[in-house]
Amino acid sequence: MAIVRADPPQGSVVGWGLNNFGQITVPAPNSGFVAVSADGNHSLGLKADRSIVAWGDNRWGQTNVPAPNADFIGIAAGATHSLALKADGSTVAWGCGNPDIEFGQCSVPAPNADFIGIAAGAGHSLGLNADGSIVGWGFNYNGQTSVPAPNSGFIAVAAGGFHSLGLKVDGSIVAWGHNLYGQSNIPAPNTGFIAVGAGVYRSLGLKADGSIVAWGYNGYGETYPPPGGTDADFIDIAGGSYHNLGLTGDGSIVGWGRNDHGETNVPPPNADFISIAAGTHHSLAIRSPDEDSDGVPDAFDNCPNVANPDQTDADYDEIGDACDNCPNSDFGKTIVIDKCDTGIANEVSHDGCTLADAVAVCAEEARNHGQFIQCVALLANGWKRSDAITDADRGRIIRCAARADIPH
Repeated sequence: MAIVRADPPQGSVVGWGLNNFGQITVPAPNSGFVAVSADGNHSLGLKADRSIVAWGDNRWGQTNVPAPNADFIGIAAGATHSLALKADGSTVAWGCGNPDIEFGQCSVPAPNADFIGIAAGAGHSLGLNADGSIVGWGFNYNGQTSVPAPNSGFIAVAAGGFHSLGLKVDGSIVAWGHNLYGQSNIPAPNTGFIAVGAGVYRSLGLKADGSIVAWGYNGYGETYPPPGGTDADFIDIAGGSYHNLGLTGDGSIVGWGRNDHGETNVPPPNADFISIAAGTHHSLAIRSPDEDSDGVPDAFDNCPNVANPDQTDADYDEIGDACDNCPNSDFGKTIVIDKCDTGIANEVSHDGCTLADAVAVCAEEARNHGQFIQCVALLANGWKRSDAITDADRGRIIRCAARADIPH
């Protein structure tokens, strides 16, 4: 499952491994991607403009994104079908053109609404509802779409070949469906998980401490701890059919498991990655650009348009001092003018300044009390016009300014 919310980091897609259907050959222009998903021999990429790009195997129409190709916020690639989540909570499915492998995985059940997460397996699909329940549809020979009770409290889903996983709000994992290799038996302690992933006969869980747990089929070493896993600080996981990927906090990727086609050999430089996905024999990742060439990828740069390799941020507002108009901001919860609390939330603007900072500038530059009141009134009028405050708020700010002993 790859779900994207507001203003995510963007980048280009890097692919490696088997390319017999062009599944690692990203269509141009290779930029502006915010999420990727892979399974079988095809790939999906979600762009910042909420459109989807699909490439690779298209024998069953799995890369033919239905029109209108717009307003998508999530993607999930199955073995031969694709799913996408719309901003309105509906799910779109396509790629079920082969009657021999069509099990209803593209027939989203009604009401097709209120979904916040999706996952796609070999022949089944899952949707996570806003109320914390999971809906499954498609191939159910192994019970992979029959969510065990109580069907509530879920915050994430993953689909393996013939089994399913759900992550609960309490950090535990629930698994159901095919279990010949123990892929549905969660190892103890079943606590502290923050993400789930799955392969054909294998399951993965990412813990809050940055460690990865894997269980199920281990014919290629895919359930062994990842190389360097005891020391690595993982922030994301991806399960291919028989290989795994782990994204670390420093932007590098670790791969392990089956490697017949180089699917675990991350191409150099192994750095600056922000998202990962794994298919049958191929892997995908999004690499963040570095527009200001300061050695810090834009996704991690607190000042992406101005070179600042030291990333200094004196007031810890996540805006680097090099582009922060107020590097020592007043972060009080409300705007206070000379001990007069207006009760108005002290919002932070895009340039790193708070509303209280603007009032402080008026205080510093005013030569007399009248000038201070006039300056604050102009601020308040501007905030009101931009709907940052109400008319009543404007009155409170001006009254506090009038009572203030400023300039001292």
